[in-house]
Amino acid sequence: MKLFFQAIWLLFFYTTGTMAGESEQEAVDLLNKTEALMRSTGTVAEYQVDIIRPDWQRSMAFRSHDDVDKNRFRMEILSPRKTKGTIYLKVDNILSMYLPKLRRQINISPAMMQDPWMGSDFNNQDLLETDSLINDYSHRIIRRDGSGDQAVITIESTPSPTAKVTWKQLIQRIRADGIPLDMEYQCENRANRKMVFDRIQEMGGRLIPTRWTMTPMGDVGKRTVITLKTIEFNTKLTDDLFIPDKRK
Repeated sequence: MKLFFQAIWLLFFYTTGTMAGESEQEAVDLLNKTEALMRSTGTVAEYQVDIIRPDWQRSMAFRSHDDVDKNRFRMEILSPRKTKGTIYLKVDNILSMYLPKLRRQINISPAMMQDPWMGSDFNNQDLLETDSLINDYSHRIIRRDGSGDQAVITIESTPSPTAKVTWKQLIQRIRADGIPLDMEYQCENRANRKMVFDRIQEMGGRLIPTRWTMTPMGDVGKRTVITLKTIEFNTKLTDDLFIPDKRK
């Protein structure tokens, strides 16, 4: 009888362990699918940003150049005139800001990483963590709804012990075809927030969400809306784009 129960326990252990491993791999595969959908070897895009508060609203526009292969990107503010020409660069996991009026490049220090980006509900750390959302977290599927390409899969992501990231847990809902729907950012000692992806349409030859809304949870009337205006995938990006004083 003892041997029988040991066999049942071992069967349960190996079966659940295998299922967990398959769930983790499926979660990573789906996250990679989403990244491949939204990014490319060279992506050029223009966006409008609306920062909304209970008693005011401000809009701005920027152009981005995203080079996935070399882990670098450039973001240049196009409007308003007061901040036009400000450039954010990420090269080799170093984030810097170029101020055209001062003709000066400033490295963004660790102490500045939690500062709001351009007064929005995003922060400087978000710009640096773009490439770490898959590699610095472990992932598992915790829910499935529906079937086929329209199925909605919920993934729970927790950071590895050595990861230098802000959030203690991410909860992402993604369609089986790779289209992201929303993401909750959770942390014990920081205000949680949620980003919703919608207005799914074809742009740049791909079916993608074209509006992203970040809302701090618990702050009524506050949100930041990023709307995609134009996008080109698999564009060749030259090295001089990632030199601050080169204007493109």
